[in-house]
Amino acid sequence: MNGIQTRAAHDTAANRLTALTRQLDLVQTQIATGKRVTKPGDDAVAFSRAAVLHRAQAAAEATQRGIDAGQRRLSATDNALSGISTLVQRVRELALQANNATVSADDRQTIAVELGEISSQVISLADSRGSDGERLFGGAAATGPAYGTAVDGSGVWAGAGAAPQVAIAGDPVGSSVTGPQAFGASDAVTGSRDLFGTLADLKAALAEPDGDKRTAALGLVIGQLDGHVSRLADARGMVGARGARLDGERERLAQASVANEADLSTLESTDATAAIARLQRLMTVLQAAQASFAKVSSQSLWDAIR
Repeated sequence: MNGIQTRAAHDTAANRLTALTRQLDLVQTQIATGKRVTKPGDDAVAFSRAAVLHRAQAAAEATQRGIDAGQRRLSATDNALSGISTLVQRVRELALQANNATVSADDRQTIAVELGEISSQVISLADSRGSDGERLFGGAAATGPAYGTAVDGSGVWAGAGAAPQVAIAGDPVGSSVTGPQAFGASDAVTGSRDLFGTLADLKAALAEPDGDKRTAALGLVIGQLDGHVSRLADARGMVGARGARLDGERERLAQASVANEADLSTLESTDATAAIARLQRLMTVLQAAQASFAKVSSQSLWDAIR
């Protein structure tokens, strides 16, 4: 009977040693990794809540990447619009200069040469690409040229649809503006002209030999140029407002990320001070258990000898 009791005590002590060793290994791992919860068995509630927070963080990071890409496109769009605005202002100056009775045919020819260079620059900027390689003013059809060239040398919008959008909380934000939004659209019914049509009209007006017709045409072009200056300013304002919305969303995501990280730290991270204290307690208990096990083992050996 004593032998059976001794063997039972031996088995109990061995199981106790195994359990203590596992606890000790767990605490040592938690201290080494800084993580208290790495699997459901560590703390089911904390693990589940942490999984939700990790998914939220992943979604926020994806949104942040979209915002960064959108900001790069908006910045490139603003740069292109700024360059075109400067060129259009120069074109207006040339039109006013040409609309003067003292300007000779040779002077108008000189103005026409400069206008041709400016027109080429405007079309080139209107076909600008972003850092992603897509046309800034092509709308949804951003992989092909945003503008082609008509027979008269003016630009023809070759895009389609709206500019790519950045998905954020609330309404999505466009990452650029379309060609018609920035440069207008020609309409044969209303007589409106896009920027490129206006440049072509100015070229034709400069070549008009009849003084009265030339003066009338130049006056019409100057009025159109005033409209384009205003439209370009509106387009830049739209781009700036969209950039401000993305900046606001970036700030909101940054604040949410800080809060999520704090929650994750509370749920998952090891309290080093508490963990070290527990490790010390477990080591003390383990040493006592090992001493007890050694005593029980010696008794089991004595019973076996007897």
